[in-house]
Amino acid sequence: MLKSRIYAFLVALTLAACSDGSDVGSSGVGVGQFKDSNTEGLNYVSGGLSGVTGPDGSFEYEVGTPVIFSVGGVLLGTTGGKPVVTPVDLVLGGTSSSPEVQNIVRFLMMLDSNGNPDDGITISTAVQMAAVDWSPVDFGGIGFGENLSTSFAAANEADPENAGNRFISDAGAAQSHLESTLLCSYAGAYEGTFSGDDRGSFGILVDATTGEVRGVVYSDIDQVSFELTGDSPITFDQNASFVSGNISSGATFSGQFDSVNSLSGTWENAPDGGSYSGSRIGGAADAQYRFTGTFSSGASSAQEGLITFDINGANEVTGEVYDSVDDVLSSLSGSVSGTVLTATVGGSVSVTGTLDRETGTLSGTWNDPEANESGQFTGSGCRLN
Repeated sequence: MLKSRIYAFLVALTLAACSDGSDVGSSGVGVGQFKDSNTEGLNYVSGGLSGVTGPDGSFEYEVGTPVIFSVGGVLLGTTGGKPVVTPVDLVLGGTSSSPEVQNIVRFLMMLDSNGNPDDGITISTAVQMAAVDWSPVDFGGIGFGENLSTSFAAANEADPENAGNRFISDAGAAQSHLESTLLCSYAGAYEGTFSGDDRGSFGILVDATTGEVRGVVYSDIDQVSFELTGDSPITFDQNASFVSGNISSGATFSGQFDSVNSLSGTWENAPDGGSYSGSRIGGAADAQYRFTGTFSSGASSAQEGLITFDINGANEVTGEVYDSVDDVLSSLSGSVSGTVLTATVGGSVSVTGTLDRETGTLSGTWNDPEANESGQFTGSGCRLN
């Protein structure tokens, strides 16, 4: 009981004011996003920083200091600060199939004002204020269903205008919703280098539909490239691990995501082996949708690199092209109207295609008249909120 009272007092302080962080140097403050889809209206506390998550789920944290998340008097959990935090991070050893994680997701989905958590979760100001007096919820307890029903009634009483939108989902729907959020968070393109008994560069993508990790690796020593195909898609846990390999050579790349923007791991092609690391390419901060594909040239179907498209609310497109053969990264810009995509790379290469935000599919062609080269690209994408 004493612990609950202390926590309730902490949450009340969080609601009352947001610290200006004056005791923390700018280099010691990080900015992250809470995603169960982007979640607005969560209370957070990290050392001397506190506040409420913004429309994009944003929050500030003291680097190296845990972040406490709550809704009024309901503690969701604590985790280390990082670019993206999800309910998986709030439970020790959490995965998308953990009952406690699923119950946190069900609770947050239930609080959403418009009843469509796929476009983001918004906890209204009225519910935030009323929740200060709510009793703690045991997300792993057998009485969770009763607690959820009580919170549901309290949210509707506090915010009757949106009462008709709220609903209580089952565990399966919560898991599916969370996994789509996790998958989209990691989806996209990454480039980096590997070393050890061999060395070189690589470009890989995480498929927004399947979670498979595939791409192209180039060996500086052998001066040859080979394709990686997804063996084991990313896992929906705190490691977000994966395995990708090459069928002809037998090489495997096993790794995990250190954040939504970086990955690392080990490679093996017996008896040789080593390590690798990489970081995201593209990834515009204002992107509402992210699409990524592989491209080839001429009549060849072999992958030669990666191409990314980030689409903002004004239908403007930015992105990058990674040429794995020459290990060159180039920027692109353009726009999308309906499903019609047009863009340019470096002022001379034209890109045209179909980018369907409803189906998450991507296809098209590119043309470089100066080099007398052209080719195709295909891929997938998802909504980032």
